[in-house]
Amino acid sequence: MSKNSSAYGTPAGDTSFRKTRNPEEYAARAKERDESEAAERKARYEAKLAGKKYHKPMTGDEEFTSARSEMMDFSAQVGKTMLVPAGAGQGKRGRGAGFYCEACDLTFKDNIQMLEHINTPQHQIATGRNMNVQAATAEEVHERIEKLWRRQENRKKQTVFKLDERLELRKEEEEKEREEKRRKRHELAERKRAEKEAASQVKTEYGDDVRIEGEHEEDDMMAMMGIAGFGTSKQKQTANIGSRRLFQRALQHVVRETDSHEYAHHSWKAATLLIMNRSINLTPGPARPWPLYSAWGSRTPSPQGSPLRCACRHTLAAMSYNGASSSSQSTSAAALLLGRQLKQMQRDNNPRFSVGLVNDSNLFEWNVMLMIDDDVKFYGGANFRARLSFPPTYPHLPPSMTFQKPIPFHPNIYDNGVLCISILHPPEEDKYGYEAASERWSPVQTPETILLSVISLFSDLNVESPANVEAARLLREDPKEFRKIVRKCVRESTGEDL
Repeated sequence: MSKNSSAYGTPAGDTSFRKTRNPEEYAARAKERDESEAAERKARYEAKLAGKKYHKPMTGDEEFTSARSEMMDFSAQVGKTMLVPAGAGQGKRGRGAGFYCEACDLTFKDNIQMLEHINTPQHQIATGRNMNVQAATAEEVHERIEKLWRRQENRKKQTVFKLDERLELRKEEEEKEREEKRRKRHELAERKRAEKEAASQVKTEYGDDVRIEGEHEEDDMMAMMGIAGFGTSKQKQTANIGSRRLFQRALQHVVRETDSHEYAHHSWKAATLLIMNRSINLTPGPARPWPLYSAWGSRTPSPQGSPLRCACRHTLAAMSYNGASSSSQSTSAAALLLGRQLKQMQRDNNPRFSVGLVNDSNLFEWNVMLMIDDDVKFYGGANFRARLSFPPTYPHLPPSMTFQKPIPFHPNIYDNGVLCISILHPPEEDKYGYEAASERWSPVQTPETILLSVISLFSDLNVESPANVEAARLLREDPKEFRKIVRKCVRESTGEDL
């Protein structure tokens, strides 16, 4: 090997291995580039003179824009390191740190900007798509209609195929609901039985004077409302006087001293009141009758007959008088309360309802007009008439509400117009366990709260325990037919179909 040769055996001055270029080819390329740039400058200038925005001319190879068929995975770059050229952090042009678009040579710092850029005409044109609307041929229209028709038929077949499964699933759900209700009723019955046994055990150990929780709730409520004085206070006191043995001894004295059977069925009441009045002495030894305290507070014993016999007869007479007096006082208190509530509601003039008396001499019968808001579904714009009937024991017992014709077609209103709502049910435990005691009537309720609850019932229909089974069934299975019937009732309530 010559000392002047290279490692590959070629002469040291041979440079043929180097890459050579064709000057004519590159000159043609440069000329073509200059012509395209000149044409672009001219087009930009003309667009500017015309007041239009310049758009790069199409080459004819573009495709129509279509929806993306794949998701863009931006999360793939989370936690990764990206190498970028030096000085790449200036602006959007060029590759930098972020989301890079190769077609437009732009870099974006967040994925929202990248998505907005992908949907721009600039990116669509750069990726070889035009923004024109494709004119469909008649054959393409027929194919699209056939495709949509087949898709709809397949959906119908799938729905029919799955209907039995849905029915079976619904049956299972209903059975679970019934089982849950049975379990709650059983637990409630067991709890009541246990409480009753516990109360009986306590009374057996400590006597009848012991106070069982919940036994005197009604008396406590009356005292809280300031009406504890209504009725005979002596009858209320007898619950806490004496023991069972004392009562039995008093009852024996009453039966022995009253030779007439006129008061036989009231003997137990007479014995109780005699114990309260201390008209007899039940201690061992000679009898020392105490003076009788009559119902009017007199301390003078009756001059006729034995003191015990007179005490029995006077006690029974006072008991009869006090019973009638208690009933009249309770009715008067209810009438006074209803009168105040009626005046207050008429003074407030609520735009959602109006109230008045059926007869000016009877405060226990009210006429009611409910104005349903126009934006309420199904019942919007209706004016329903109803009647509120209050019991003489109001507010301890709830009123009843009956709708007048036209009667609303509602899941919670019977065909005869009687309203079924929890707050109008008596304040007691539901033996079936469907309602809690807190959901039922309470003396703190007023006619205004009742009407507001009824109005809300037209917005929130309850189909779980319906009074009108047909209305509940239509609401679940055929809402269009339900709406048709309801709107007819609404038009009749406003006088449009009369």
